[in-house]
Amino acid sequence: MIRILVTAFGAFPGAPVNPTMRIAAALRKRRRYFRLRGIEIETLVLPVVFEGTRERLQDAVRRLKPDVILHLGLAGRRRTITVETRALNRLTLLHVDAGKRRAGAITVEKGAPPVRRARYAPVRLARTMSQARAPARLSIDAGDYLCNQTLYLSLGLHQGLCGFIHVPRPRVLLRPRRAGNLAIRRPTISEMVRAFEHALQQLAADHRLASRRGPT
Repeated sequence: MIRILVTAFGAFPGAPVNPTMRIAAALRKRRRYFRLRGIEIETLVLPVVFEGTRERLQDAVRRLKPDVILHLGLAGRRRTITVETRALNRLTLLHVDAGKRRAGAITVEKGAPPVRRARYAPVRLARTMSQARAPARLSIDAGDYLCNQTLYLSLGLHQGLCGFIHVPRPRVLLRPRRAGNLAIRRPTISEMVRAFEHALQQLAADHRLASRRGPT
């Protein structure tokens, strides 16, 4: 069994309902489906609070011992699923968290590298999700809020496959673009759940391949 930890986030200012919680819950309900494919799913909802993020992640890694970690976050202004390729050693001091507090510093880790690369195959993962009818693209900017902080810290705490995927707000239609007659369509919750089912299987396959190859 390959153990995959999927995390979601709770509510935060501007997002009283976080769709990542619904996606994670739906994936958890599919545990039997995943077990038949050699995957054990663990889910965890993280509070949108700067303080204590490292400790929460350390505890999750210690208790659950995941082979793969995939974080889910909401990017409300984006129209498609976005696969993050890196995390930056930066934090915003402008925006408050769910506890109405700001970050205590402008860096995630003092003296740590400015960039940490996500450990998965982002192009393959985005293609896998797009083929499941939930268009996905790559992103080089996870922001400077809890999403970026969480990915940066996880990449330092966990040596296996680890990454972050942002999802848009689950709407059916947006206003049409002038470039065409068809409206731009954001994925629904069910479409995103199906895409993540494929993504998790891809991550499991990549982990198996990496395990067979051994350390380089």
